[in-house]
Amino acid sequence: MAFMNPPSASLGNPCLDEIVARRDLSVHFQPIVSVTTGHILAYEALSRGPRDSPYANPIPMFRAARERGLLAALERGCRERAIESWVNTGLGELLFLNASPEVLIDPEDLGGQTLALLHQHGLSPERIVLEITEQSPGIDSDLVAEAARHYQSMGFSIALDDLGDGYAGLRLWSQLNPDYVKLDRHFVSRLDENPVKRRFVRSIIDIAHSMDSRVIAEGVEREGELDTLLELGADYCQGWLFARPDAAPHRVREPLEARLASLAAHHRPATGATEIRRLSVPLPALDAGLCVAEASERFSRLPHANALAVVDGRSRPIGILGRQQLMALLGKRFGFDLHGRQPVTRVMRTQALCVEAHEPLERVSRKVTGREEASRDEDFIITDGGRYLGMGHVINLLQLFTEQQVQMARQANPLTQLPGNRPIRLALEHYQRQARGFVACYLDLDNFKPFNDRFGYALGDRVILALANLVRSELGREDFLGHLGGDDFILLLNDGKDLHRRLAGIQRRFSVESHALVPADARAEDGFHAKDRYDQWRFFPLVRLSIIALRLGAEARVDSFGDLWSHFKPAAKRAANGRVVVALDHRSAAAGE
Repeated sequence: MAFMNPPSASLGNPCLDEIVARRDLSVHFQPIVSVTTGHILAYEALSRGPRDSPYANPIPMFRAARERGLLAALERGCRERAIESWVNTGLGELLFLNASPEVLIDPEDLGGQTLALLHQHGLSPERIVLEITEQSPGIDSDLVAEAARHYQSMGFSIALDDLGDGYAGLRLWSQLNPDYVKLDRHFVSRLDENPVKRRFVRSIIDIAHSMDSRVIAEGVEREGELDTLLELGADYCQGWLFARPDAAPHRVREPLEARLASLAAHHRPATGATEIRRLSVPLPALDAGLCVAEASERFSRLPHANALAVVDGRSRPIGILGRQQLMALLGKRFGFDLHGRQPVTRVMRTQALCVEAHEPLERVSRKVTGREEASRDEDFIITDGGRYLGMGHVINLLQLFTEQQVQMARQANPLTQLPGNRPIRLALEHYQRQARGFVACYLDLDNFKPFNDRFGYALGDRVILALANLVRSELGREDFLGHLGGDDFILLLNDGKDLHRRLAGIQRRFSVESHALVPADARAEDGFHAKDRYDQWRFFPLVRLSIIALRLGAEARVDSFGDLWSHFKPAAKRAANGRVVVALDHRSAAAGE
C-alpha cells in the first residue's frame, strides 16, 4: 500500500535509509534538575531527524526504524551524535542516553561499541545513564534485566523511562534495581489537582526509595505540579518549567541556574524545621580512582566507619562501599590478589541513598524506613548542593526524630494535637517571607463561654474537636492550621481564590456538625439559657463560627496579627454571616487600618 512506503527522497524529503546512513540527525539536550538543591543533575539527549522531513518528530522516526529493521543502526547514529555534541558543550553533568530494549540486548553491542565511543571522546561510563525506553512487544524482560545488569557492572547507570505507563515497565522494574526511575508525564500533569494521581505517585516514590532508586518526574510544566512532587518526595524533575530542549545547553546555562536558585530559595523548609544537616558525620569520601586495596587501608584508619561514600572528581557521590561488603570480598582466599587492584567503582553499590542537607527530617525518615528490610539499617549519604558533605547513621536519625516528636508534642495543643503558639508564630513568619500573598484567618466561636457553662466542658471539648477535625479535612496542600487555645484557631491559606466560598463552606459544615452535638431541646429552640458576664440569666443563640480573614498582598508586612484580628473581631461577630474579609496592602497592613 502506498501509505506504508517510506518517504521518497525524490519528493524533496530524505528517506529514513539516507538519514541513518548520513547520520543526518540533530541532538537537543534537556536538563534534569534538583529543585531542593538548585543544581543540575544531568541532561537527556533527544535526537531528531531533519527539520524538513516527516522525521523531525522523533516518535514517527523511531517507529519507522523499528518497522524497517533500522532501529539498531538509528540508535547507534543517535548515540554517536549525542556524545559528539555533548563533548562540544563542555558541560560535566551526567548524560542520559535513550536505549530501546531490543538494541540493549543486541549481542553485537552489549556495551562494547558504546565503551569504545566513550573512550574515543574521553568520557567514562560512570558519566552515562542508559535510559531504557518503553518495552517492545515480544521482548523478554528477563533478557533486558540481564543486559541492564551487565551495563551496570561496566560502570553505566540505568534509568527506566515512563514508569507507570504500562505493565511491562513495572514488570521490568521488579526484575532489576535501576539507579533512576522516570515517572510518566501522565501522572505529573495536573498532579496537584488530582488526589488519585497523588496516591499513585506517593506509592511509586515510596517503592523507588525502598529500592534505593531516585525518582525523576517528567513533563513538569506548572509550579503547582512541582510543589506537589516535592511534597511527595520526588528527587529530580524535568520539563518546560525549567528549560526546553536546546541544541546548545551551555549557552542557556546562566538563566537556568538563576531560575533554579530562585526555586530552591522558595522551597527551603520553614524556619524551625529540623534539617538533616545536623546528622552529617564528616567522614572522608573515597575517590573514584582508588583501588580496592587503598579503600581497605582507608577503612583501617577509620575503625568507627560502617560505610564510605565514593565520589567523582567534582565531589558528587556515585556509590557507597560498606565495611562488611569489603571484608567479605577481601576475606576470601586470594581475595587481595583477585580484587585488590580493581577500581573501587567495580565493587561499590551504586544504589546508595543520598539525601540533601536541608531536607526535612520527616522526608528523610520516610526514605530510610521505606527501604527494604535488609538495607534499612545501612548508613546513607548526605550532600549539600549535590556535593558530598558526610555520612548519616540510622541510629542518629531515629534519635533525632524521637526528640523532634517529643518537642512537637510539647508545642501542640493537648486537646486537638494541632500546632500551638510557637509553631503558629513560625508559620506566620514563613508565610510573610514568601514572595506572594496569602490569607491569615482567625477562627473564633461565638457564645462558646456560656455554652461551656451551661452544658459542661466535656461537651465544649467535643465541639472544639469537631471544628479542628472538619477544618483539617478542608486543608489544601500548602495550608496551615494551628490552635492557639480554647476556641481560638489560626488558618493560613496560600491561595486566596474562592476564599468566600471556602470559608462559607467551613462555617456551614460546622453549623451542621456542632448542632448535632447539642441537646434536642436547645436545637429545637435554636439556643439556650445561661448566665452572661454580669451573672444574669438570658437566652443565647447556638455556638457559631466567626472568621476574620486578612488578605495580604505580596508586599504586605504585618507587625502584629493579633492586633489586626482584634480590631476586626467585633465586625465579624456583628456580621450576619459571621465573616469579615479584609484586603491589606503594604500601607494599610503597617498602619493597622
